[in-house]
Formats: sequence, structure tokens, C-alpha cells
Amino acid sequence: MSQILDARGNEFQGQIDGIGGQVFTDARVAGGTLGALNAELVMDLNGKAVALFDIRTAAAALTLVAEATVDGTNYFGLPLFANQQLLAAAIIQESFVPSIVIATTQSGVYTVGVSGFRRVRIRVSAYTSGNVVVTGRSSIADQIIQTRGLPTNLWVTATAAANTAATATLPNPGAGMFHYITHIDITRNATAALAGTATLIHTTTNLPGSPAWSVGNAMLAGGTEKDVSIDFGNNPLKSSVAGTATTVVVAAAGLAVLGRVNVSYYIGF
Repeated sequence: MSQILDARGNEFQGQIDGIGGQVFTDARVAGGTLGALNAELVMDLNGKAVALFDIRTAAAALTLVAEATVDGTNYFGLPLFANQQLLAAAIIQESFVPSIVIATTQSGVYTVGVSGFRRVRIRVSAYTSGNVVVTGRSSIADQIIQTRGLPTNLWVTATAAANTAATATLPNPGAGMFHYITHIDITRNATAALAGTATLIHTTTNLPGSPAWSVGNAMLAGGTEKDVSIDFGNNPLKSSVAGTATTVVVAAAGLAVLGRVNVSYYIGF
């Protein structure tokens, strides 16, 4: 009985399910070692929808970015998703990362959505020392990037001395990336009573409409005031300008009064 073989001598099975113990021969080289500025691993896509990259090093100091092209010449950045196995839920969830910054060691798998692009690459965008082994594969199958919404994985808290403004600064998220704020919390506490008659104005930068909150400044000795507590839930507040720091500023609150601000967020396009 005749058999249909592929270019590498494997029996062609079309859409027949794979089974345990079945291993295909594949002589193609899927990875490479990157150890210099702008060194890259390039992969043509030919109709693929998702690309996965296995990235491993024992000693390196460098930064990797994922980039794609439509015309084969001009590349632009794509978000990577750091795969995290949630053992209790037995599912894969991922979180946005604008780049992979390696200080010493790295061992992980990253996913990039590539539908419609001609080519994708992993490139060394900053280099100090060492090298990293990058292996890539692409597939026509769509992968569920998130099943429960992006998790908040970043947090900034700030306080200052009594009667001094406190600023929570969300650092520059990277080129083309934005902050997605999930919660803002501002409190004041007093070590002595303040019979204040002034209005405090807590302010922000790089947020749509420049949100601000006005509150009175009177305080009881040993008291605590919750000025702001906003949970954005499944509709996070996106920063206004990409690649720019975002701040939430607690006003100087008066003698013997200290302010604190907490901001939770994640990074994305």
C-alpha cells in the first residue's frame, strides 16, 4: 500500500490526531545564540498566527525585544506575553512585558501574536555581556492569551514627611507602551490634631482629563482619612501618552499630617 511522505520522510497524516509515542523527524534548526547588539533570530511566518520563543541563558546582561514587519524591511515593536503556569487552575495565563531584560540568568517561554505579519524577530536592543539561546516556533493555531483578563502585576507606593507632598511615579513603560491603572488609593494620617480650614488638591499627570481630587484638611490626633479609593475593575484607566512616566501626587497635608498613595497597574499597548 502506497504512502504519502513529506519533504523530510515523515508519513503525511493531514489532520489525523497525533498519538503518544509518535515523534516526527525535523532537521531544521529552530534557534540561535545571540551575543551582540542587534543580533537577531528572524522567522518568516507564511500565514502563522502565533509565535513562541524559548529564551535561556546562564550568564548574560542584555535586553531582548520582539518586532514584526509587513513589508520585510520596516520593523516595529510587539508586546510579549510571559507565560505563567497556574497550577491550581491548570491553565496558562500571560502578562504583558515590553521587553525581556536579563541581568544574569533567564529561562522562560514568551508568546507573540503575529497574525497578518510577514516576519517576526527577537532582537538584542541593549547589550552589555554574555549571550542567550533563543528558539522559536510559529503555528497557525490561535492561542488564548488571556482567559481572565490581564492581572495587575505592578504596584507603586509613596509617602513623605509630615506636611510634604508625596508623589507615586509609574516609570516609563517602554517605547509604544502605556500604563493601565487598576486601582488608586490615597490616605492621610495625623500624629497631632489639625484644625485645618484649607482645601487639599491631589493631582495626576499623564492620565486622561488630568484627574484631581479636592478634600478638606482638618484631622483628629491619631486619625486616618481615606481621600481616594478607586477600583477600575475590568476597565483600567489607560495613560495618555505612550513611553512616558505617570504620576499621582498627594498634596502637602498640613502640620503633623502624612499622606500616602498606592497605585496598582500593568503595562500594555
